Amino acid sequence: MWVGDVLRDVSLWGSAAFWVISVATMVASTLATIAQPRIAARRARNREQPPVSVVVPVKMLEENFDRAQESVFAQNYPNFDVLASAVDPDGEAARSMRNVFARHPEVPTRFLRSTAKFAKSPKVDNLVAPFTQATHDTILMKDANAILEPDDLVEHVRQLNADVGLVCAIPYGANSENLAAHVEASILNGPHSRMLFWASALGHGFGVGKIMLFRRGDFLRAGGFDAISHTVGEDNAMSKALARIGLRTVFSHRPVRQELGRRTFSDVYQRQLRWSVIRRGDALLSFLAEPFCQAFPAVIAAGVAAPLAKLTPFAAAGATLLLWFALETWLSFMKGWRLSWEAPVIFLLREAVMLAVWLRAWTTNRVVWAREGFNARADVTKGAPAATPGAPLATRKKG
Repeated sequence: MWVGDVLRDVSLWGSAAFWVISVATMVASTLATIAQPRIAARRARNREQPPVSVVVPVKMLEENFDRAQESVFAQNYPNFDVLASAVDPDGEAARSMRNVFARHPEVPTRFLRSTAKFAKSPKVDNLVAPFTQATHDTILMKDANAILEPDDLVEHVRQLNADVGLVCAIPYGANSENLAAHVEASILNGPHSRMLFWASALGHGFGVGKIMLFRRGDFLRAGGFDAISHTVGEDNAMSKALARIGLRTVFSHRPVRQELGRRTFSDVYQRQLRWSVIRRGDALLSFLAEPFCQAFPAVIAAGVAAPLAKLTPFAAAGATLLLWFALETWLSFMKGWRLSWEAPVIFLLREAVMLAVWLRAWTTNRVVWAREGFNARADVTKGAPAATPGAPLATRKKG
């Protein structure tokens, strides 16, 4: 009987503690998400505008591909050029990229074929040629599905202070056209972005590869491709490598728009699983903290701890779920993110997907990137190439 009472008390008070931490995290991260743009903007002290090479790795032709690439050429920045790279120079995405280049003769452009095959991440292999052959020391890497505002390059460069080695932008999902895409947008704009905004408001930064701005000289001093070839989380690896030489990673005060279009639930699940497996391997503390950022674990904890507040489990769980949804709805309104009558269904589906992904990430290393499966924890046996693989398939100078 005594053992049973002890276990019951541990369960009650442990669940209560979990609930308090989860709700406090939810409230603090919500407020930080609203405050972060002003806080981060005050830290942007760089007034120089060095020439920039914008690098766009190309893989698949996704919806709004041309719009995302056109946004690069709309930048109100005094001096930049654009490099794109692809493993398959004859693929649909590569052809579309070259067509975008042709529409902008006013900007110097180059298209490179990637031939490197040494890294765990196929994205890293695709980046070797443009990173090593870029004209300028300051490089902005932009994922092909990220859309820039005309002054984004100017604003991101403001964050590249002398003590900063890497500037990243927090992505948000927009233009969702079906239920699966709405769920993915809810993941991007919900727990993921809240925790990143909170970290940024507190002065911390992490590698997030949707947008990465850095100096190539710093990257090479930090170990170059040898420092990031061992993982599929190359963005976080770059951040850690730069930290070892005393340079910080920061989040810009400008988020980056990712238009989702149409998605399948399989694509959403596999993408989230890849990121979760990467966090388990490269950022274990962040991975372990994920349940504190999700609604369903807090709801379960509320139900278990309900007797301490003299509530029924149903009442405690329901109140927690309502509180969570209300805070997220308010945050979406404040940030100008999409709100709809389907939001409760999207919210519940999102929570189910996130919990399923987190549990599955404990038991697998198999992930999917660009519809190709590979082992995220497989050993890398080859070092980074000494040369600069990748031949220019098309080069055009300004004018």
